[in-house]
Amino acid sequence: MKFDFQLPCSGRRALTRKVPDNKIREIAERLSILDVISPVVSLQKSGKSYKGLCPFHPDKNPSFVVNPERNTFYCFGCGAGGDIYSFFMKFHRMTFPQALEELARRAGLPLERKEGVLSSQERGKHQAGVALNALASRFFHETLLKSKDAEPARQYLRQRGIDPSIVSLYAIGYSPNRWDGLAQYLEKKGASLDLASQIGLVARRKSAGGFYDRFRNRVMFPIADAEGRVVAFGARSLGDDPPKYLNSPDSFLYRKGSFLYGLSEARKSIREQDVAILVEGYFDLLTMHQNGFSHAVAVLGTSLTEAQILSLRQLTRNFVLVFDGDPAGKKASFRNLGDFLEKGISARAVYLPEGEDPDSYLRKHGREAFLSLLEQAKPLMELYLEDRLRGLRGDGRIENKLKVLREVLPLLIRIQDPLERNLRIQQLAEKAGVAEPFLREELSKQRGGRTGRSGPPEREVLEGKEDWSPEERLICKVMAQFPSLAPRFLESGWLEKIRSPSARELILACAECADQPDCLSGAERIRADEGLARFVARTSCLEEFTGPEAETALADAVRRLQKRDLLERLAELNKRIREAEIGGQPEIQAQLFREKQRILQQEKALLS
Repeated sequence: MKFDFQLPCSGRRALTRKVPDNKIREIAERLSILDVISPVVSLQKSGKSYKGLCPFHPDKNPSFVVNPERNTFYCFGCGAGGDIYSFFMKFHRMTFPQALEELARRAGLPLERKEGVLSSQERGKHQAGVALNALASRFFHETLLKSKDAEPARQYLRQRGIDPSIVSLYAIGYSPNRWDGLAQYLEKKGASLDLASQIGLVARRKSAGGFYDRFRNRVMFPIADAEGRVVAFGARSLGDDPPKYLNSPDSFLYRKGSFLYGLSEARKSIREQDVAILVEGYFDLLTMHQNGFSHAVAVLGTSLTEAQILSLRQLTRNFVLVFDGDPAGKKASFRNLGDFLEKGISARAVYLPEGEDPDSYLRKHGREAFLSLLEQAKPLMELYLEDRLRGLRGDGRIENKLKVLREVLPLLIRIQDPLERNLRIQQLAEKAGVAEPFLREELSKQRGGRTGRSGPPEREVLEGKEDWSPEERLICKVMAQFPSLAPRFLESGWLEKIRSPSARELILACAECADQPDCLSGAERIRADEGLARFVARTSCLEEFTGPEAETALADAVRRLQKRDLLERLAELNKRIREAEIGGQPEIQAQLFREKQRILQQEKALLS
């Protein structure tokens, strides 16, 4: 049987509530994982599996294994693994909904969704909100292009050097210097002003009743989601009305820090160039795109958030951050370093001359000068170490050295690439003047006590959880490769002897998948634990057992559990026998001796 699972993914969990479980499984079973992987990875048959060079890391010796029988893959070099969906998502940098749609199309299966009254209402409200923003965007853009009142806005954009083609591409607009320009337009179109107030286009008057425009006398920048649907607006004041920049408030369509300006326009270029340039503001982004840097996005003045990082990581794992070169700019560039390291993102940084931003630098110095700066971008981790270690030069004070090391070590732990982590440890030991073995010892201590790490320890991937006994580890290996044996193990009644909660979860998940082929809840048990998911991905691609060998191994593991149980009962009996002897209770002692003899006979029968 095929064991369907995938590494944890919130997008997948959300969608499985809308798409029937059996449909997700049917799509995976209709398409062989070989059909998906072989067009992009050259595979050679090796036993029941196929091997090739891993597409997810530089690979010289084939370490990428595909098991078509179980529809799984695993790389023994970088640890990437999962099912047909996880490969498609990782290779094509897609979300789970996007991968499901495409694989359903390839499988020739319609993607029916489970519809509830509430979800239908929510979807209708969302669509209406998007339609309202689209109307507003058209109104602002046409006002900028055609209205006499918009001449100051057109002049301002010309002064900023923004070409008409960029104005058109990004649908830049102008909100009239009136209290009800947009409100009247929306009302004429039959739009709900109450809904418009919920998404921040208009506001309700407190006394006179009715609504008034929230944006007035401002250059308008539509903020779109990754698919190009307008979810909010940014607005730059042309008069004295504060604030200088005003954004749409949070709503059911928009959350500050969840979107990147220009992402829908940059998606294709980011994928093609496999790198994203991150800048701060609207005009930085517009001038970047105008000068041919179409793979740039803007964070809109906020600190880069996890949601923004994850949305970009679907397109590339290579980021270039462009910051001011002053101390504040450098400090800002280091703010997300830990997140980048944990999420396997290669982040580099460019520091502009003080007082410059990408917009001003490009207008003063041109594209070639900026391109030269980008080519000189350094890895963010390297810049961070240089910055922190710079203060130690010529400073022999131990307390200062300790302070720096305690700041840096937690970041080294978060580096996902073992080779990079090893080189950074060597670099830190040399620069800080600390013996490398002592540094590694301290790193090991911190790593052992760390909570909430993003990825599982390597041992979890290779051998399973640390709290698994040898017997439990063998049982879990058998189950991961032959889930169909799980129901038999449950029938034996030995599940209660499995002490590790994660091992129990794996066994129950396998049994559930074996008994109910169309049920995905068993796989959800495994996805909830990344260490367990990676263990299953790796183990399911191994060929440690044939079918009969797996049955023999399972029977052997059960015998070991029985022996462990007998030995523990014997130890307890010996303790009670000693207590009865000390307490002068010969009758109880004799009874316990008889019970001990029965257990010894059971042990002898077990070993024969």
